[in-house]
Amino acid sequence: MLSRRDLSATALLSVLLLGMLCGCSAPPTAQSVTASLGAVPIPTAPAVDPMPTATIGKPQLLAMGASTLVILDPATRGIATATGPDQRITQPAASGTASLPGATTSATITLAVKSASGSISLAVSDLVCRNQTGAVIPLTAVGPSSATATAGDTAQLVVSGTFTSGAAQVTWQPAGHPLALWDFTIELD
Repeated sequence: MLSRRDLSATALLSVLLLGMLCGCSAPPTAQSVTASLGAVPIPTAPAVDPMPTATIGKPQLLAMGASTLVILDPATRGIATATGPDQRITQPAASGTASLPGATTSATITLAVKSASGSISLAVSDLVCRNQTGAVIPLTAVGPSSATATAGDTAQLVVSGTFTSGAAQVTWQPAGHPLALWDFTIELD
């Protein structure tokens, strides 16, 4: 007759032997998980968000400073980024308080495009800026009014406008077709 201690040792040895025979010590594989769960494991998300792609007919809405891959046609693509607005001088309303209606600031916005293939042209006439009410904010060139980036090169266009406090957006629309819209806010506190 086996003692209680012998039975415990025998049971433990049986469990360990069974575990080794079943492969419990080996890490699971995608195939073994799929077989046991009946589903494919969900992959881990990438460390960074993929860059959005803007095409004629499918423009991108972006935060100011964000980049987008732009595809103008099958042979012409690049990366576009709008930065700013770089506020210059705040001209407060007559009462001297910048947050009152009528307070304005002059600010610059920079559109930079690095061409990966083809030639990408920028022109002040291709930029439209609107405030939160939809009113157009006229833009003028600071420096050249156009620029062109050839494959491997970067072109930039700097424009200036007069803004009031609130939300606004600048739209790049080559040949009249919206390609990318950048949102931003002007604060006159």
